[in-house]
Amino acid sequence: MSDFKDLFNRYIDGHLSKDERAQFFEEMNAEGGEVPGMIEELLWSGSVKGLADPDREEILFQQIMAKDRASRRMIRIRRMSWAAVAASILLVCSTVLFYHSKPAKTESIVLHDMPGKKGAVLMLANGQTISLDTLGNGAVAQQNGQAIVLNNGSLTYEGANTNAVYNTLSTARGREFQLVLPDGSKVWLNAASSIRYPTSFNSSKERRVEVTGEVYFEIAKNENQPFIVSVNGGASQIKVLGTSFNINAYTDEKIIRTTLTAGAVVVSAGTQEVRLEPGQQARSIQQHIQVANADVAQVTAWKEGLFSFKDMPFDEVMRQLSRWYNIDVAYEDGIPDINFEGELGRDVSLSKILFFLEKVGVHYRIEKGKTIVITK
Repeated sequence: MSDFKDLFNRYIDGHLSKDERAQFFEEMNAEGGEVPGMIEELLWSGSVKGLADPDREEILFQQIMAKDRASRRMIRIRRMSWAAVAASILLVCSTVLFYHSKPAKTESIVLHDMPGKKGAVLMLANGQTISLDTLGNGAVAQQNGQAIVLNNGSLTYEGANTNAVYNTLSTARGREFQLVLPDGSKVWLNAASSIRYPTSFNSSKERRVEVTGEVYFEIAKNENQPFIVSVNGGASQIKVLGTSFNINAYTDEKIIRTTLTAGAVVVSAGTQEVRLEPGQQARSIQQHIQVANADVAQVTAWKEGLFSFKDMPFDEVMRQLSRWYNIDVAYEDGIPDINFEGELGRDVSLSKILFFLEKVGVHYRIEKGKTIVITK
């Protein structure tokens, strides 16, 4: 074990001689050998030095990629154990291998290889649109004497405004953004999401906003002004005073999920109304609500820069990836019967994900530069 650990560390560093390199790959590909299990153990234990270093991780990935291209036929036939190790890295990515990944430096497998980033479009009440993707910090607009200020990927409102009008902040696929509402409430927008909100809450009895997609709220408490969120044009409604919660309401998902992290909310759909406690999730399906306990850390992982998969079906995983990497996904022979488990950094390049998908037996082709066709 110690000899192989030394070889593996020096392999990552690029310090193996020609003979040692040949020995390393021979052992790694040995049919029925113990080496793949050793690699898995080393990754899980974190005892391989430097894997938390993005540059070292990148070297490892590129060397394995190069080896795979050079001996693809042999790998398909003989590297079953190594494929299992790759599967464990992808599906149970609590190892340090992926937490600090950098985009691959090789040519992109698809045009949209890079992961998503901060960016949004602000539409003012008069119809003017402002792209926030490339603007620097500072005021981006003035509205009824109120300054709209951009600060490191977050939009805030400064100054009093009694003449409230409605603005809309929206993110495209491959973008996320933050917003501080005029009352101090904080909002996080996931990819392909939007929020329509007033520029002042001073003249109304309630604070009402409208959202689509996935949005996380931290609501500033005001017992005299309940905060109301209308979801997908009124398909569901959430009423709060001061609390934190996540709404997942993508139109390509069958269920609208409202997950409470702190405080209390009342969720309504049709004629049904339920009150949630922290850790509970309301699942709205065609104006019917079911309440269940939720894994809050998994639900809010996107806000922390992670994908979190807990026995998640293949198609649901791919829908998340399609929003973040701005790609389309199609299925030629049906959806693979695979469930995913584990966490994956949202800073990983798409080419890495596709590489490891192939290693667990998911085959695909790329059409028109941005459509991944799953062929099983």
